Amino acid sequence: MMPSARDLVIELSIMLAIAVVVAFLGPFGSFAMGGMEVRLLYWGAMVFGGYAIVRPLMLLAPILVTHLRLPEFAVWLGLLVVAALPVTLLVWFGGGSAALPSPADFVRLYPNVLLLGLLVTLVFWVLRRPAASPTAGFADGPAVAAGHGEPRLQLRLPPAQYGPVIALQMEDHYVRVHTDKGSTLLLLRMRDAVAEMDQMEGMQVHRSWWVSRSAVTGHASDGRNLKLLLHGGLEAPVARGSVEALRSAGWLSAG
Repeated sequence: MMPSARDLVIELSIMLAIAVVVAFLGPFGSFAMGGMEVRLLYWGAMVFGGYAIVRPLMLLAPILVTHLRLPEFAVWLGLLVVAALPVTLLVWFGGGSAALPSPADFVRLYPNVLLLGLLVTLVFWVLRRPAASPTAGFADGPAVAAGHGEPRLQLRLPPAQYGPVIALQMEDHYVRVHTDKGSTLLLLRMRDAVAEMDQMEGMQVHRSWWVSRSAVTGHASDGRNLKLLLHGGLEAPVARGSVEALRSAGWLSAG
């Protein structure tokens, strides 16, 4: 999933702050390069150049986690190990070398690049998760939200999938957001996603499904199992503990 314009601005601001801090500290012998302005120019080029290499690779993370069922942080770490290879070359040539590094030089430089990349990745890992809402989540019962206007979660959607949210579907550590334009994965916990639907009438009808009231076209039963029929041909399972709440709210009168 491509980052939104807002996320991109936040990420670039973080990278600028990291470049300033690293330039001030002057690690890996860079303090001897010259004054702060020289180090800032050097580390700015290295940090933003590394970002341009690493960020596209990280777009593969949701695909690998979902389809290969790998641990989320292990995927991030594996992609970082791969991305650090070209970034090491960037740092080497950025230091003024015109020829390719020898194997010994590469092995000497690579761990430093990997360490710095790991620290940056850790920053993104921590900051990318919004604070959890103390009231959102399936454990406290079906989460219901009502209101008017655009929900906060909709602002996270890429342009191709931007539109009214039909449903949220939990997939491992991700949430698949279904809209009238298709679906996309967001790196977000389900309870946080539900909390960001506070401007839209809906209900978490199952541990892994939240449904917009306006998207419900009917319901169907399969034995003792109930499912909601939604726009776009989607079907959302309903937990047995949520049936009475749906009935009381008038959701089951359609279809």
